[in-house]
Amino acid sequence: MHPLALIIPAVMLAGCSAAISPAIHEYTIYPSSEKTAPAVAHSSKTLRLSTTKSVPSLASRNLYYLKSGGESGSYLYARWSDTPAILIERSLSGALHEQGLFASLLTPTSAAQADWVLESDLNAFYHRFEAGEKSAGVIDITYRLIDTKTKLLISSKRFKIATAAASEDAKGGIDALALATRELTEQSTRWLAIQIQEKK
Repeated sequence: MHPLALIIPAVMLAGCSAAISPAIHEYTIYPSSEKTAPAVAHSSKTLRLSTTKSVPSLASRNLYYLKSGGESGSYLYARWSDTPAILIERSLSGALHEQGLFASLLTPTSAAQADWVLESDLNAFYHRFEAGEKSAGVIDITYRLIDTKTKLLISSKRFKIATAAASEDAKGGIDALALATRELTEQSTRWLAIQIQEKK
């Protein structure tokens, strides 16, 4: 099992009939335990991670797939422990704390004033199937870094990540999306480090 994906035992029984329904497995994504080289740039500023906005379908904990031709759906017996937006936020927050890029990292609910705020729009987080190709875990998210004092946009960047799945089933999609989340975290952290360097 990949270290990013953790199966949480969860058996849900449908009704009280003698027939037992298949187990529903819940999965979560943890920040990578692998040590990465610390970012060069460090800032005296505080950063608030704003709540991620996502398309309506991604507001649930379902694990979605998308097939060529536009067919989409969700796996019956696999789901996330939290919504995809929360999983991504937790991964990024963990990396930023680990590397100490900012003097302080604030949650969306914090009453403290931040120097910068990071907004995000999540447009895709699914297991994609393409004819003649291996399936992949796909993430499409846009970040906007804003100066809270001037209300001006510092920078924005769209990240589109696709990581090949090892199998064409729910578990393959879970592991691929876990890897894609780690890649997104690494890329977005480097992007933030560049913004810090440019604003020094």
